[in-house]
Amino acid sequence: MLPSRDVSPSESTPNILAAGALYAGLERGLTADILAARALACTAQTVCTAIVAAGRGRVTDVVEVPADTVDAQLEHIFGTNAIHAAKIGIAGTADAAKALFKRMDQHLRGPLLLDITISGPSGEDIADARVIDVLKENIGHPDLVTIRRIDAELLVGMEIRSLDDAQVAIQRMHRLGAGRMLIRAGHLPARFFETENGKDNYAVDLYYDGDEFILFEAPYVDRNTLHGASSALSMAILKNLALKKDHASAIQAAKRYVSEAVRHSNFNTDSSVLNFFWKQSAGTGT
Repeated sequence: MLPSRDVSPSESTPNILAAGALYAGLERGLTADILAARALACTAQTVCTAIVAAGRGRVTDVVEVPADTVDAQLEHIFGTNAIHAAKIGIAGTADAAKALFKRMDQHLRGPLLLDITISGPSGEDIADARVIDVLKENIGHPDLVTIRRIDAELLVGMEIRSLDDAQVAIQRMHRLGAGRMLIRAGHLPARFFETENGKDNYAVDLYYDGDEFILFEAPYVDRNTLHGASSALSMAILKNLALKKDHASAIQAAKRYVSEAVRHSNFNTDSSVLNFFWKQSAGTGT
């Protein structure tokens, strides 16, 4: 087994490991992670856990990468690269998920972000019951857990129709062992009895540090065809954490960074917020 390299990041260029799925023909999954990292002047090292043929409302196939192949990728990357931060997205099989957490525990010297992904945007099945069990068993390992509202509903078995509900969901995840958590809640009213017309015109993310809640807001943009925002958010958070910012500041900077991209993006069919970042100077959002 090759030893992992332990080198501190330079002033602005962390090396980030991203584990997740490769989407055929779309700037989603690992492709989006690579583009987002490069826009932030970071380097992305990738571990492929699944190959997904899905998008534009159609699901063709989901092929999971064998766990020993996932583990071999991890061994190689940690043995040949200085990894300053890491993200686990789509985990693939239950055994692959176990390998991911084991290698991270053994070799990662920087922050770990777990982006719990149970369902895909086109309806593809991403995580079965065994994978979900492994995620729950290891939910206390990452420095930060992020999750979409729809996946949080699946994970804790409840509807999230308001910010009050989101707080309950986070508390349930905390009881599972999670520490710092961020629910990407989207467009939600503050109370369940508020009507659709009564919603504030903001997209919200709710953060919990184990003691207190912090609400992050940005103007809501109703564009279902826009993608790439979650990769941009997670990469920006990880860059800031690798550079020793505290979690709340890292999330706030990343939220502002992604919100600007969403606001200025060209909303064509299947457009990506990542296109915006290439127009900006490297390092924006830190």
